[in-house]
Amino acid sequence: MNDAALRMGWRERVALLIHRQLDRRLSPFGVWLMRRTKGSITARYKVHALVLATTGRKSGRRRAVVLQYFPDGDAMIVVATNDGGATHPGWYLNLVTSANAEVEVGGRRLNVSATELADDDAERWWRRILEVAPDYERYARAARRTFPILRLAPS
Repeated sequence: MNDAALRMGWRERVALLIHRQLDRRLSPFGVWLMRRTKGSITARYKVHALVLATTGRKSGRRRAVVLQYFPDGDAMIVVATNDGGATHPGWYLNLVTSANAEVEVGGRRLNVSATELADDDAERWWRRILEVAPDYERYARAARRTFPILRLAPS
């Protein structure tokens, strides 16, 4: 991500702020909808999405969130964008504490182990992700941080 790509106008920043707030408030509904439709709701838009369940690093409570993923054989690649927020998302911090989690994909539950990609692999995936989901570049401009990219592999 270069400096020119990091520039962002105030309108785009406000739009992302609203997006983050809506995402945070509507997250439980999104999880419910994904579970109810077994993920088919996102297939209409040709988007791969999963429900990721982690254990809260501080609370010890189970946390679930809907994430877009990018298939990698049996594994799934996810990006800790936090919708362009300045900090890493909670689910990422939970996975740093404990790499074990559960995903729901297509109505199936799988135990997974998370591994953060090394720089070269992450850069290669970042280019692939932008081809499929160009909006991620907007998140990068807003966040001004490097996004961790993780592989969720069935365990």
